[in-house]
Amino acid sequence: MASPLIQDLIGRLGTGDLPVLAASAAEIAKQAPRGERVAPADIADIVLRDPFFTLNVLRAVSTRKRSRLSSEITTIEHAVMMFGAKPFFERFAKPKVLEEQFKANPAALLPLRRTLSRAHHAACQARDWAICRQDIESEEVYIAAAINDLAEQYLCLTAPVMADKLTEAMRRDPIGTAPAQQALLGLDLRALSEALAQAFNLPDILRHLIDPAHGDKPRTQNVQLAASVARHAEFGWYGKALEEDMAAAATLLHLSLDETVGHIHRTAVLAARAWRWYLAPPAARWLPLLPPEAPPLASSQAVLAWAMRALREEAGLTRAVFASCTADGQALHGKLAFGAEAGSAFGGFAIDLRHSHLFTHLMNKPQNVWFNAQMHANLRPLVTPELTAIVGEGEFFAGSIFFNGKPLGLLYADRRGHGQLDEHAYQRFKDISGKISQALLKLRR
Repeated sequence: MASPLIQDLIGRLGTGDLPVLAASAAEIAKQAPRGERVAPADIADIVLRDPFFTLNVLRAVSTRKRSRLSSEITTIEHAVMMFGAKPFFERFAKPKVLEEQFKANPAALLPLRRTLSRAHHAACQARDWAICRQDIESEEVYIAAAINDLAEQYLCLTAPVMADKLTEAMRRDPIGTAPAQQALLGLDLRALSEALAQAFNLPDILRHLIDPAHGDKPRTQNVQLAASVARHAEFGWYGKALEEDMAAAATLLHLSLDETVGHIHRTAVLAARAWRWYLAPPAARWLPLLPPEAPPLASSQAVLAWAMRALREEAGLTRAVFASCTADGQALHGKLAFGAEAGSAFGGFAIDLRHSHLFTHLMNKPQNVWFNAQMHANLRPLVTPELTAIVGEGEFFAGSIFFNGKPLGLLYADRRGHGQLDEHAYQRFKDISGKISQALLKLRR
């Protein structure tokens, strides 16, 4: 039996349709007057760009009477053919619009836009791979990849505060285990996804494709890997997790790694052409970036100098400092910095760790934080006047550097006066922070 929280979330679904993107509503409205002259494939092209529109159509077609001998409808083109073009437009030409639902709080729509854009990217990758594998029903794989993160999409729509918690947690580390999700959200995302699949009466084929429990099947592997590639590429194309995804995809497709990477990059660019549909930055925007350099191992000073340069050149940050922890662990003192005015408190970065504040908490274990508007309510009390006097007002990144289990220092960076921070910069900041520890450990050895 589903938990009370999942029951409550499913209850919010009701019997009506989910709201769709304004671009979807506009395209359908433009085609509706043409009625039966519009080919089912052309209608499907519009619907498939929008996971919520796709779910609405699948849910609606599942309730229509059909012969006992007929099979489940698993593609949008078949669903349109079953409706007929004119009846389809009569049913779906005036949908609820997402942008209208979030009119009072447009900022809450941004995470959903990113999630739907990522779903489109995953679906495009999955379809390309399905074609490579000569899968005769590549649209099924496309749909499954588009709704693979159904629980996250639904939380962004109906419970934005809970979705914010999920997004912040995934910025630090993917919370892929049920216990971690239970601790953070009070629910298991997989259980929510299964409940939603049941509520939408999704065909068994699609349910199996989005269920990792069927990961021994090549088609399910296709969907899960495509979703993983899209998630890991969202903030950069260089990272161990994405490299592992691409290697696994090469095995699935029986192609060389270079051929597979070529497929993935080309498909990412094709998916990015639809960015106006979602009004969210596509993953392909990071493709022109060069892979990050490895830190030099000449000395600890050389490692820190590399980190400062990487923060400026690779992450686009305008101020940064590495502050070393005193031997007694009671203070931080700036050791190397850039972007600081001569003689400023930022350059010296003298922080007393005997008082409780954000940086004191960071020095308890290796961890990173992005202090921004979403985190403001939770972390604002920990950003004391003492810290503000040194770093100023605004968002920033901070991370603790540990060596052999002991705190070595704190890495801090921001873009004060030069625009907002972004996901790519945070991912690079975390990567650079981790490489400092790894390089210092290699030096010691």
